Amino acid sequence: MLRYNQPYLEKYTGYNSRYECPACHDKHSFARYIDGNTDKVIHPSCGRCNHESSCGYHLTPKQYCPDYQPPKSSEVLKQEASPLTRGLGRIPKQYLIQSIGYESNFVVFLCSLFDHYTLESPIIERLMRDYYLGHTKDKAIIFWQVDGQGRIRTGKVMQYDPITGRRLRDVSGAIDWVHARLKREGVLPKDFYLVQCLFGEHLLAKNPDWVVALVESEKAAIIGSGVYPDYVWLATGGRSQLSIDKLRVLRGRTVIMFPDVDGYGYWTEKAKEVEAIGCKVMVSDLLEKNATAQDRVNKIDLADWLIRELQRPQPLETIHKHFTDEEKALHRLAAINPTVYSLIDDLDLVSTATGKRVLTHLE
Repeated sequence: MLRYNQPYLEKYTGYNSRYECPACHDKHSFARYIDGNTDKVIHPSCGRCNHESSCGYHLTPKQYCPDYQPPKSSEVLKQEASPLTRGLGRIPKQYLIQSIGYESNFVVFLCSLFDHYTLESPIIERLMRDYYLGHTKDKAIIFWQVDGQGRIRTGKVMQYDPITGRRLRDVSGAIDWVHARLKREGVLPKDFYLVQCLFGEHLLAKNPDWVVALVESEKAAIIGSGVYPDYVWLATGGRSQLSIDKLRVLRGRTVIMFPDVDGYGYWTEKAKEVEAIGCKVMVSDLLEKNATAQDRVNKIDLADWLIRELQRPQPLETIHKHFTDEEKALHRLAAINPTVYSLIDDLDLVSTATGKRVLTHLE
């Protein structure tokens, strides 16, 4: 018999026992959660910032893994198969099929963004088809997570304002999970084993030669795909979910990372790990270079930037204004055949117009 020990925040034993906070990026203010059984860090993002008033970041083990249910300290667990050998939980396909439809407030916003409130749209139809966009009775969107083998891992249920497209945070049911709902209804077993995957992961096999565009939010992936359809747009589901285990499916791919305005440094460091698993990685500094002071206060992401550009008289012009004609041509070529990046690296090519290496990042 094994006694289960609760996870705990790492005790302070000196300067080196505190780490960089994922939110405020203070170098030594973050205490990580430790697994009570293995005495190992649960995840670098799972912990609490000491700056409770100015930052307030706190990601608990339960928030990091929605299925985490800490038992009482007196409970004794029987020996059982490890999570790595247990059967991966999956949602019956019928729930995805039944949910698909245009009735969510988020899709209403997409229609206003791309097609002026009309559903007769190739863009909207493609986004619906590619990402299996579902809805609930109260018009929340369901962002389904379908892996590369077609297994439905879960669905994130979120509520948006149909006019502004902003996420509603302070209402009942503003965020939920399909697997959690089905467990409450008794459809799924209480020990349903959830392992999340990248949002849009199933599209990798359909487009094996396309460049991958990686963002944090599902909303940004959808809008990015609407604007730039020649990329495979994927979302991690949040900065804390930017894990190498999730990203291993990108091995061998060319990946352009689009961090939120407050995440450039973190994503740049993470890119090194992604390169180590066999990816060609670029980190876009679009927001890092062009965001205003107010943008930083608002913590905008790529979706916010694209929405703003789409609503201007000449949408998206500013995104391309720093590109030379040479770079634009290479960028289009790379979208068709990403091996062009390898050629650029091998030959150390530079732009004849600017004297800089070409396609090292998006400007």
